[in-house]
Amino acid sequence: MLKRTLGVMLAGLSFTLGGAAMAADAADFPSRPLRLLVGSPPGASTDTYARIIAEPLGKVLGQNVVVENRTGASGIVATSAMLNSAADGYTLQFIYTSYTLAPSLYKDLPYDATKDVAGVSMVVTSPLTLVVGASSSLSSLDGLVQLSRKRSLNYGSAGVGSGGHLTAEMLRLATGMPAVHVPYRGAAPAAAAVAAGDVDFAFVAQVTARELMLAGKLRPLAVTSTRRTPMLPEVPTMQELGVKDYEFFNWFGVVAPARTPPAIVEKISRGIAQVLKNPEVRARLTSDGSDVVGNTPAEFNRFLQDDIRKSGELVRQIGIKQE
Repeated sequence: MLKRTLGVMLAGLSFTLGGAAMAADAADFPSRPLRLLVGSPPGASTDTYARIIAEPLGKVLGQNVVVENRTGASGIVATSAMLNSAADGYTLQFIYTSYTLAPSLYKDLPYDATKDVAGVSMVVTSPLTLVVGASSSLSSLDGLVQLSRKRSLNYGSAGVGSGGHLTAEMLRLATGMPAVHVPYRGAAPAAAAVAAGDVDFAFVAQVTARELMLAGKLRPLAVTSTRRTPMLPEVPTMQELGVKDYEFFNWFGVVAPARTPPAIVEKISRGIAQVLKNPEVRARLTSDGSDVVGNTPAEFNRFLQDDIRKSGELVRQIGIKQE
């Protein structure tokens, strides 16, 4: 009986000391700059949103947050790099839609997307825009569909399983238009390819396509949200154009390695929430029609788990294959 009581006391003491140690770690965190890995090249929406929050987050936390681009394999390269770093809160990743698609697309994923990564906070959701080159004769979705009856079309995206890939395949299924997928190493190169006439069209985030649209190099045809966006109020939604039940949003958020102390994850999450209340930051994030989220680690974790399941169903429905 004495041994059992002593064991319980020691276990309780260990738990208390462990909790105190984690609290102390969180109190001292951060003591050096943080890295925020991005799986897209500069200019892509993921990179843009990451940089919008990085500087103010650094001010809130008291240390710089440095954005590092680790491109390749729809974000898998960046996730692998994060997970190969110490789980101490100093290496994070800014992920987006393709993260929860990867488990359904890649048989040899080098990590468990559910168990190895901890959600910190979803930052923003954003609709995509169907664009063609400004030099193209196309000025409507119907014109694009009709052109596909005359010749084979191709479209660009940020890679297999990206939002641009999914939305184009959804359009192909809804309209019956044939189109060949041409993956690029990021949304910015895909948008540039449309502007150059290398591919016929693409679905890209407005924040990615903004400069090319303002420069008169891209022509928007439709948006994937259910309502028109403030940035492009004259551009109709896909549903307005007769594509029934068509809706798609990219989502973006911050994650950490799963073994990161919860108190540190919580501290970073609270920092992001504070940043997202900043009127200037909110204005920059929402100028393209995006919506600010800023949820808790628990809420983001639940979303990631649910979206992995839903994404698997969507991949099977569309019939996307690993390329």
